[in-house]
Amino acid sequence: MFHRCNRWSTRYAYGRSGYQENGSHEQLPSNIYQARGRRGGHHGGGSYFGVRRPIRYLAYQLDLDDAQTRKIAAVLDRLKVEREQAKLDEARTVIEVASLVTQPELSVERLKEALAPRVTSAEHLQIAVAKAMHDIICELDPEQRADFAYLLNSKAFVL
Repeated sequence: MFHRCNRWSTRYAYGRSGYQENGSHEQLPSNIYQARGRRGGHHGGGSYFGVRRPIRYLAYQLDLDDAQTRKIAAVLDRLKVEREQAKLDEARTVIEVASLVTQPELSVERLKEALAPRVTSAEHLQIAVAKAMHDIICELDPEQRADFAYLLNSKAFVL
């Protein structure tokens, strides 16, 4: 039996915004924001479907132009690297604590030393998030900043 993907997955996840229920692939106007009745778009109607979902979501919600999208993508990539490093440091500390637990003599000082990289990693991550927030906010105009604040307050976007 032929299985057809539902409309959501083909329209949003795969970027086929011209997909119709009857199966036709009708072309949309070049500026998708004007066609959908959004703000009118202050960019040239570029497509954001080649980027990852958080960036695509921000680009749509904040009506970002292509240059803003690229810069914010770079910021989020740097933040992603910092988060991965923090996860790696946490895994290392768990392994080290597990090895200390098996030893007959366990001291608080040795546990504190084993957990120290986790604290420094958290501090580095805190600095990286602050820099990312600053860089993102510097790229936005006042209306986009208000929309971004709303997304953060409503937890629709978590940095």
